[in-house]
Amino acid sequence: MILIAILSVVAIRMNALPRLASFACESKNSTEVYLAVDEYYFLPSEHYASENIFVAEVKNSIIYGKSAGVTSVSDGCDTYTVHVSDLYTVETIDMDKPYLPCNRYTKKEADSLDEALAYLINQAGYETRAGALEAARFMTLRFPYKLEYFYESGRLTGDNYHVDGEGRYYHKGLYLSESKYDEIMVSLEGPEIWGCELYETDTGKMTANGFDCSGFISWALLNGGFDCGDLGAGPVGGVEDLTDLGQLEYVWNVDFDKVKAGDLVGFDGHIGMIIGIEGDHLYIAEAYWVKDLQVRIFEIEEFVNSSPWMYVILMDDYYQEDGDYQAMW
Repeated sequence: MILIAILSVVAIRMNALPRLASFACESKNSTEVYLAVDEYYFLPSEHYASENIFVAEVKNSIIYGKSAGVTSVSDGCDTYTVHVSDLYTVETIDMDKPYLPCNRYTKKEADSLDEALAYLINQAGYETRAGALEAARFMTLRFPYKLEYFYESGRLTGDNYHVDGEGRYYHKGLYLSESKYDEIMVSLEGPEIWGCELYETDTGKMTANGFDCSGFISWALLNGGFDCGDLGAGPVGGVEDLTDLGQLEYVWNVDFDKVKAGDLVGFDGHIGMIIGIEGDHLYIAEAYWVKDLQVRIFEIEEFVNSSPWMYVILMDDYYQEDGDYQAMW
């Protein structure tokens, strides 16, 4: 069952590549492919071979990532450089992920994670709904650690302190290497990468740096290609916030046939993103002060009648394009 699920995930994400003639090729192409261990990628031809079958195996036009490493796959015309990583996983809801330790990653590992994130977003569609979804799904479903909730020290925009990277990180990539300090504009208690402790002024204690709720959403939008600014959750009269990006509908008025993964949900002072819709279930990713960065699953009836969520922000006009949109991963 696991094999079938993984195959279906990759099958719907594969590019519609043309089948090559076996006798000749008009041009030679080179493509980079990033896979987690146990992830698959579909090829357009059955005539490929892997230079290192311990890293990736090719069977029936499918590249199967076996262990961390890099290998080359070619049919004599097209060449695929296949990067297989154990730094992230196939998309999985794991309620028991450990918290990210301080200084868990080397700079090289952090750079590899940034490359994989950018690749997956581009495959889904940069500056599309699917691209923003891919960023949110990467942090909640592929990244193997939980980030703690960190009450923001401030924002780069708005009337709060102009602080960067403390409960919020409004930059491309993951905040996992001290090399990222070069892009931090202003700090109050930091700079400090995710997983390392900072003084949290709202609680008066040392807490591992991570995301607050709107910090996570604005980061996902930025990495997906939408520079909305470092906005808060809202709704706040007279101040732009994340609820102003789309069409706000209260839950008891929403036509759920129009709701898509990538739409935002909220209640006063809190914001999340729907990252999956399956039947009458909504999968919501959120950085929540009672349980860190997580995915919660709601039946639509429960979502409307007994959850704290008050509204849905429909984002079609904001995203403009869906890209390689999939309601579920």
